[in-house]
Amino acid sequence: MTVEKNPYTIELAGQVAEIPFQMFHHLCASRPLSRPEKHRFGKAWRQYLLIWMPPAGLPAYNNAVVMYHGGGWRVGWPGLFPTTAEFFLREGRPVIMPAYRLTPWACYKQMREDINLALVKSLQLLREKGIKEPQILAGGISAGATLAAHLVFDRKELQKLNVDQDLFTGFLSIAGPLDLDLMPDFRAVRNYAGGKPGSSDFYAANPANLLSGEEKTPVLLVHSTSDALVPYPCAQRFYEKYSGPRQMCLVPHATHLGTMRFTTDDPDTARMIRNWMTDK
Repeated sequence: MTVEKNPYTIELAGQVAEIPFQMFHHLCASRPLSRPEKHRFGKAWRQYLLIWMPPAGLPAYNNAVVMYHGGGWRVGWPGLFPTTAEFFLREGRPVIMPAYRLTPWACYKQMREDINLALVKSLQLLREKGIKEPQILAGGISAGATLAAHLVFDRKELQKLNVDQDLFTGFLSIAGPLDLDLMPDFRAVRNYAGGKPGSSDFYAANPANLLSGEEKTPVLLVHSTSDALVPYPCAQRFYEKYSGPRQMCLVPHATHLGTMRFTTDDPDTARMIRNWMTDK
């Protein structure tokens, strides 16, 4: 399986140009269900998270959704696309969106520290809100899916936190770069990994290299074969390598950010995500 390594394509330019319009769409479509609380998990400016609790009247679950934002590991913030939190809130799920330190001031190693701190803080907050035995459905949008994959599948880091992988009821990737070896040679990828392709740092930062063949966590990968920023093979290779319960949801003819329209006007993808979440 190969992917075009030259990132400078007409398709890429078009999908980058549409980003402001997609952001405007989600802002206009937003219908807030509750206000988030902001909590810090460290001293750095980016070490904070937002937590939403489902409003009264909706069926409540103990399984929270922890969703990491995208932005190429160099821009973005929790709640950048408010419709994302609203989608999961309507399903009765508590929603947590952590921030993390960004490139070029940080790389994978610092982001990994933020992932650990945010997880500990998230579990503390959920228990304080009356959820005695919280579980987590972890996911991410674009670059955020890379971090969510590390959160779920890096067993060595979980052991350091005395956390069992069974804490996670599922992993959801929305247009995520899950195998960095098949990404175009973007500077953003090198900055995130802290090294060039082939280096030990790049290897450690690649989620696909965390898979051991003994995975049991259900995964759902939502991707488009027309994605120019994160080519489909980045998700396909991860999917093929994954040994546990898995589903792939292909969004026909969607752009990179077009895969997020399940929160607004893509009912087919929304239905598949809801069905997949039912027992998670």
